[in-house]
Amino acid sequence: MGSTLAEVEACVEYWGSKLVDSTYNKSKFYQWILKEFPKHSVCLPAFKINRFPVVNGDYFEFVKATDARIPKSILLDEPSNHPVWGVSFEEAQSYADWSSLKLGWQCRLPTEAEWEYAARGNSDNEYPFGQEFDAQKCNTIEAGIGHTTPVDLYTNAASEFGVCDLAGNVEEWTVDFYQPYTGGKYIDDDLSMVLGQYRILRGGSFARGGDLARSARRHGPFPSEVFQYTGFRLVIPEDV
Repeated sequence: MGSTLAEVEACVEYWGSKLVDSTYNKSKFYQWILKEFPKHSVCLPAFKINRFPVVNGDYFEFVKATDARIPKSILLDEPSNHPVWGVSFEEAQSYADWSSLKLGWQCRLPTEAEWEYAARGNSDNEYPFGQEFDAQKCNTIEAGIGHTTPVDLYTNAASEFGVCDLAGNVEEWTVDFYQPYTGGKYIDDDLSMVLGQYRILRGGSFARGGDLARSARRHGPFPSEVFQYTGFRLVIPEDV
């Protein structure tokens, strides 16, 4: 997982002039992407991950059963087959705990490594659907849609494991706090200065650019309206 310095530089060269916010310069962007360095191997036990992120319909069942806070995507009456968003890490964790009790096996949020492996596969793909960005294969701002879409809209752009919607639509929580990979350096940026310690989100959203849809990209819950589109998917034991 992660990126080599050459891959970091290639990303900055490709996306540096295409960033959604014109106040972001290449130097700042380079620092963000440097969070992916160095590329390294991780040994993972087998696991199963949801093919799709959790949708509004399923999350509303949790709300009704537990009297949990209603997230904004449901308050806005978005379709039941669109991903739930406006969910905090703690709320996503509560949903996982509720699902565990309901189903009788452990449900949890993925680690960064699990999420990245589900997206990159054994082919080390830059995006879940391949090495090249394609705005027709994911719901990022480049697609021009401007809102969430059904989680099964891009089944033709699934990862090599058949996992869908890993690029765009809504950002997805992982359990890991940001820390540099072994051999990398700590990046003290807007996120750390505002949040201090923060958990990693993956995958990007419909409101942001395709640079966040890269499989190796590490992001966080910046407190801004354009970064409110946070959802999640679950992992369950391999033997279920």
